[in-house]
Amino acid sequence: MATKKLEALITKTVKKVIKKELGKLKKDNLGIALNQTSNTLAEIEKVKNDNLALASNQTHNTLDRFVAKVDNWQEKDSSEEIIDEIYTNGYLSLPSKEDTELERKLRELKFKQELRKDWILFLLKDVIVYSATIIFIFAVAGFYLFTLIMHQRY
Repeated sequence: MATKKLEALITKTVKKVIKKELGKLKKDNLGIALNQTSNTLAEIEKVKNDNLALASNQTHNTLDRFVAKVDNWQEKDSSEEIIDEIYTNGYLSLPSKEDTELERKLRELKFKQELRKDWILFLLKDVIVYSATIIFIFAVAGFYLFTLIMHQRY
C-alpha cells in the first residue's frame, strides 16, 4: 500500500515538473518568436514544434534516469534498509554505539535510584525505628523502675 502511494506521488510530481518545464519553454520560445517581426506564423509553429520535441527528448532522458534510480531503489531487500537510508541524519536514528552508551547510562541511573531507595528504607526501618524502639523500651523500663523505687520508699 505504501509503494502504491509512493508511486502515485512520484508520478504526480513528475507530471507537474514536466508540465511546468514545457510551459516555461513554450512561453520563452513564443516570446522570442513573437518579438521577431520577420517570422511568419509558419516559422513560429516550426520553432515551437522543434523546441517541444527538444524539450520532450530532454524530459524523456531525465525521466529515464529517474526511473532507473527508482528501479535501483526498489531492488533493496527490505523496507527497513530504505528507511535507514532515509533517516541517516543523527537526530532520528542514533548509531548503535551511542544507543548502547545511553542504555548503559540509563541502567546506571536506575541502579542509583534503587540504591537510594534501599538506603532510605534501611535508615527508616532499621536505624530510626530500631533506635526509637530501644529508646521507648528504656523509657518504659526507667519509668517502671522509677515507680518501683518510689513505692518502696513510701
